[in-house]
Amino acid sequence: MMNNAKSIMVAALLLLACNKDPYLPNTPPAYVELGSSDATYGNNNDAEPKMATIKYMTYNIHAANPPGAPGTVDINAIANVIIQANPDVLFLQEVDKGTNRNGYTGDMAKEIAALVKMNYSFYSSIAYMRGFYGIAILSKYPLKNNRKYMLPKANATDEQRVLGIATVDLPGVDSLTLAVTHLQHTAGGGRLAQINEVISHLSKTSDRILIGGDLNENPSATDFFNVFDGAFTRTCVGVNCPNTSSAQNPTVIIDHLGFRPSNAFGILSHNVIQERVASDHLPVIAELKFNR
Repeated sequence: MMNNAKSIMVAALLLLACNKDPYLPNTPPAYVELGSSDATYGNNNDAEPKMATIKYMTYNIHAANPPGAPGTVDINAIANVIIQANPDVLFLQEVDKGTNRNGYTGDMAKEIAALVKMNYSFYSSIAYMRGFYGIAILSKYPLKNNRKYMLPKANATDEQRVLGIATVDLPGVDSLTLAVTHLQHTAGGGRLAQINEVISHLSKTSDRILIGGDLNENPSATDFFNVFDGAFTRTCVGVNCPNTSSAQNPTVIIDHLGFRPSNAFGILSHNVIQERVASDHLPVIAELKFNR
């Protein structure tokens, strides 16, 4: 009987190991696996001409819960915003996977990507309810070399924040590094330490980089943006940029886009999309010209 019991326990442990979610473990370096549609679109593009411009967007989607409709999820509303904006690259924050929050048990990054016909990669920040919660990168072109890094916490009780990185394979034997993050929202939450960690990880590559996310910092946070601007060029600088949150009554600028090196691109436009229903943040989109 004892041998049988041990055999059952070993079999159970092996089964759990086989069924381990690919987005875990949540410990450094915590590399994520590619989403199943990571190269569904834009494959075999080496013979195509290189892009002259690129549009990229950041969007905190509020777990696809329209603030005016508590307890609901509207994936189509988020997808429609993206389709209308038509970015080449997209950074998402507050993305659920299997959580059962508001009754939703699906994979938001995967479902949104399918609706907008983009490749995707999801990066879990925390285990939440029955699933995971985090950030994502979507792209019209194949994603590869995905990495996820844990960011420092000022307090043990703070929510874990992460940096998600991928390489996008652009047309014409060309590529960029993409980086998405969502920094701590509470006062004293260590955002300065977090952005220093982001910069440290990204300093390991000499690639051109596009970065975006909900940084939870206003342009008036000079200590923070002195550091950020030392590493990246923002697509809009100063208090006169359009507010991004809340979508229903925008009073602050906390969603940002940037790039490096500064001479690799020229800024053609920076806009905040006035979509006030789907989420509690407004999407931010910019178009850059490649300086080749």
